[in-house]
Amino acid sequence: MARRKQVGDIYRFDFDEKFHCYCQILEANDVAFFNYYSDSEDDNINEVIEKDEVFRIWLDRDCLKSDKWKFICNMELSEKRKIVFNKYNKPIGSDYYQLYKDGQFFRTTRENCIGLEYTAAWMELGVIDRLNYSFFGKPLPEHIKKDIPFYE
Repeated sequence: MARRKQVGDIYRFDFDEKFHCYCQILEANDVAFFNYYSDSEDDNINEVIEKDEVFRIWLDRDCLKSDKWKFICNMELSEKRKIVFNKYNKPIGSDYYQLYKDGQFFRTTRENCIGLEYTAAWMELGVIDRLNYSFFGKPLPEHIKKDIPFYE
C-alpha cells in the first residue's frame, strides 16, 4: 500500500534520465520544488531544503505514485514554507479573473494575478517541462505557457 503524503514529506523526483531534484509537501496541498538538481546519490538533504524554491504548485494526486518519486524523509517546515501563497484562476470561456485565497475564490483584475501560480494540479509531464525550463532553459510547450506566471 502506498504511503499517504503528509505535510513536511520530502520526495526525490527523477525528472530526467540523469538528474533528480527534491520537493517538500506544504500546507494547503502546495508542493515546493527546491532550486537544486543533481546526479549524485549523496545529496545532503539539510542543504537542499535551505535552497530557495524554484516554484510552488499543486501536484496531481497520481504523481507521487509514479516510480520516479521516492519518499526521502519528513522534516518540519521552515517558517517561510509555512506561508500559503495566493493563486489565480480564469474560468474557461470567462472574461474575468479570480484570486484563490484562504480556500475561497474572489473576483479580481488580471494585474492582481501577475506572478501568481494558476489554480491547477500539475501532472508529472508538466512538472518535468517546468523543471527542464527552470534548470536548463528548455522551451516550454505552447499549451502550458498560459499557466506559467512569468508568461504574459
